[in-house]
This record gives sequence, structure tokens and C-alpha cells, in this order.
Amino acid sequence: MSVFGKAVFLFVVFLACFTQPAAAVERIFQQARMVSEKQDDLRHYLLPLGRVKPDRKLGRDLPAEYKRLEGVFESVVWELTGNQSIDESKAQVQDYIDSTKFELLFACFSRDCGESFAWANSVFNEALLYGNDRTQSLWVVKDRGQRRYHVFYLIERPNRRSYFYEETLHIPDLALDESVIRELLKNQGHVVLGEVPLLDGRADFNPVLEKLLPHAAAIPPKLLVLHRHNSALEQTGLAGQLAQVLKDKGIEVEVRDVANLAPRVSAPGNAWVEWVMPDWKP
Repeated sequence: MSVFGKAVFLFVVFLACFTQPAAAVERIFQQARMVSEKQDDLRHYLLPLGRVKPDRKLGRDLPAEYKRLEGVFESVVWELTGNQSIDESKAQVQDYIDSTKFELLFACFSRDCGESFAWANSVFNEALLYGNDRTQSLWVVKDRGQRRYHVFYLIERPNRRSYFYEETLHIPDLALDESVIRELLKNQGHVVLGEVPLLDGRADFNPVLEKLLPHAAAIPPKLLVLHRHNSALEQTGLAGQLAQVLKDKGIEVEVRDVANLAPRVSAPGNAWVEWVMPDWKP
């Protein structure tokens, strides 16, 4: 089976398990009523990373910054039916984000987000989310160690009803086996092993090890490349740490730190590792 065929197979299997609506609201609010939900098996998606504003070239409102992604999409609109104020609801969402293993990518509040009308109608395509600009809150987060992104939007309408919107985009990983690894190395020269999550300055190499170790005996790696972007640029010793972890497991391999010299649009995180051919160059 080709790499593409394996990717499609994994994607279909993943979809069979991805049938539950986003559930963040159930952990945040005691009382909420689902108003609408959407699911899309394959969505070409713009992850918002800035306030919304008019794009004159395209003739529509868009986030000032965004990242293009493609994956499995779902969204849910909830009406908050409790008696809490919009400020109390905002604090509850913030507490949830702070207490969960999320990486905060962007957040804005009140008029710093731009116009609520634009978020509701141009970005989210949910007219019910149009409310008072001063009451809006937006958070964009990513699950640490996974390519799963969430957007949370909170708004109060003029009728004093509050709504919470959550959308999630998940990019399934390619299932690796020996044939897939050989084909990827031969055809494109690299295999993405995944993100190195960083929490309080400490690196978690387990996501990378889980993909590399099962195949290292059959296909001994000659060179691994560690990429660092954004906040991970401060973590200068990661390559040495990973090399030592692998050595302790009986794998002698060069781990080369290239910092941000070889960016990829599809990078899984701020710090991530690729298995590359020995003649690889940035």
C-alpha cells in the first residue's frame, strides 16, 4: 500500500472514532444548551491568530494573522443557561485553559478582537454569535503534543443571553511502519516524528520516542533534525538531551539542532523532530 493509501486508511479509521461533539463546555459550565453543531470530514481551515479586520484584496473580514491547516473539523454553539454574568463566564473559561495542558496561541478580549459581527458572520459563519463587542472573548489553543487546535469564543448578545462557541480542528498523524518510513525517506527525504512538548521549560520526548523506537532496529536512523521556533528558541539544549535519551536506549544517532532555519507550514509545534537522510540540508 502506498503512503497515500495508508494515510487515507488511517484517516477513515480516525473518523470512525471522531463522532463526539466538542466537550470543553461540559467541563467549564454546569448549565448549557447545545444550539447547533457542525462536522466536516476534511476542512481547509484558517486558524485565527489575530484580531479580525477587513481584507481589501479579498473583500471580506479575516483575522489579521492566521495559519492554514487541513483536517477534521467540528464546532458547537452553546447557550449558557446558568445565572452567571459574562465576566464570571469569562473567568471560568480562563481557569479551564490555565488548568489544562494547552499551549495558548492567541487571545483577545473586548474591542481588541475587532468587531463581533465580523467574527460571527465572516469567520465562524454563526450569526447567533453577533453581540456586544465589549463582551467578547476569544482564545486559540493547541493540545500539547498533538496537532489538535481549539478556538473558544464567548459573547453576550443585546438580549443579555450569553453564548459559548467552540471549534476544533484535528490533523491525524500518519501511521508509520517500515514500508512507510522507507518510502518517505526515499521520496521526500524526511519523516516527521512529531512535536517535543515543552512545559515549564522541560521537554517531553515521549511523542518522538513512541514513533522512532519501534523501527530503529530495522531502519537505523543516521540523522535526526530538531527544529525550534518561537518560544522554543530559548531551549538551546534540546538536541543534546534527545541524543542522550536515545543513547541510554541503545541508539547512537546524531541529533542536529537547526533552530528556525528550516521552517515548515505543516510543523506540528514550536519544537519538533524529523528523521532525515544523511545528506539533508536546511
